[in-house]
Amino acid sequence: MSLLKNAGLLFQTMADEAMMGIMAFEAPKNSCVYINKLARDILNLDEALDPSQLAIKDLFPKRKFDDYRCFDNETLSNEGFYQDVVIAKANSGNLMANLGVRKLTVGSDELVCIMFQDITFQKKLQKEIALKQAEIKKAYEELLTQNKQLKELDLAKNRFIALTTHELRTPVAAIVGTADILVNNLYDDENQKNEFIKTIFEQGNYLMALVNDILDFAKLQAGKMEYFVEQLNLADLVREQAHHFEPWAQKETLTIRFDDQGKTWPCYFDHMRTSQVIANIINNAIKFNKKNGKVEISLSIDPTNTFTVVSIKDTGKGIESSKISTVFNEFETINDVSKHHKGTGLGMPISKRIVESMGGQIKIESELGLGTTFHVLIPNKKILPPEIYRTRPGSGGDLAA
Repeated sequence: MSLLKNAGLLFQTMADEAMMGIMAFEAPKNSCVYINKLARDILNLDEALDPSQLAIKDLFPKRKFDDYRCFDNETLSNEGFYQDVVIAKANSGNLMANLGVRKLTVGSDELVCIMFQDITFQKKLQKEIALKQAEIKKAYEELLTQNKQLKELDLAKNRFIALTTHELRTPVAAIVGTADILVNNLYDDENQKNEFIKTIFEQGNYLMALVNDILDFAKLQAGKMEYFVEQLNLADLVREQAHHFEPWAQKETLTIRFDDQGKTWPCYFDHMRTSQVIANIINNAIKFNKKNGKVEISLSIDPTNTFTVVSIKDTGKGIESSKISTVFNEFETINDVSKHHKGTGLGMPISKRIVESMGGQIKIESELGLGTTFHVLIPNKKILPPEIYRTRPGSGGDLAA
């Protein structure tokens, strides 16, 4: 065959048209004796460049000299090897190449044959895929966590619905039953009639408190709660609430003591909402206290001089350290309907959100068997956006006005 007679030409044509870059270097001098067309294109080598002007080390950036050393004649085995390396282009820039090396013996000459493919794009793609895989894995893990949280929240909401239904049914049943007695004149005398009327009044107030809790929580969830923050004397508000709860405390054989140190405590807060918070905490301090216990309320300034601290301390059984963090969690404090104290269990989560919306904080200290202290931090300086500071329509006005 004529092609076999021109084996040199056949090899030259095949090498020049090969789908990978091919270079041959004379060993041990490592000077180039052949470069195919694709190798010149990949490395941006001029077509007129004499191959002998290139050495193996010229293929590598200076900082990649360790990659070049693996081509040393002493370490290069006859079997050859493949590896991914960074090689340098003639003008500027580098590329990633999958590079194969083989030592050849041609007559008395030894050659190092190099074949390589530009895999820069593939490497970038692999890196991007790896990053995307990491993102997908992270997103999947987050979804698993969210799914778990949603399931827990769903269970908690179901408990909440069961509790709320139970709580609403109790006063409604009492009101309907008592009203039925009154309508049908089934009472013995005027005193009993008045007691029944009192029962309807008390149960109606309790029902209203439950509904208000649910409505307030819905407003907070939707971001619809309005605030009218103005400078007022915090001591007056706390004193009002302490006085309001004194009859109930006495009925429960408890004492309430409030010490304002005979001072005025100007702070920035919404009077109605802050009253709700302080009332809720005092209510809990009485509800969870022990017989002949105490509720002590005091005012102080925090170390930053930015907040006035209302401290409400009870002598109840306290809260387990593992459960303190759950006090402000929505639905978290709700357990078995048959075992809970009266109420929706939303009081503290609502209180926390209200105080934080006014720029303050609520903190808890508790020791099992000794009692619990709630610290409500109310700003005594303006730290919120200007539009928050306004007088509630119909109120007495700003202390500083």
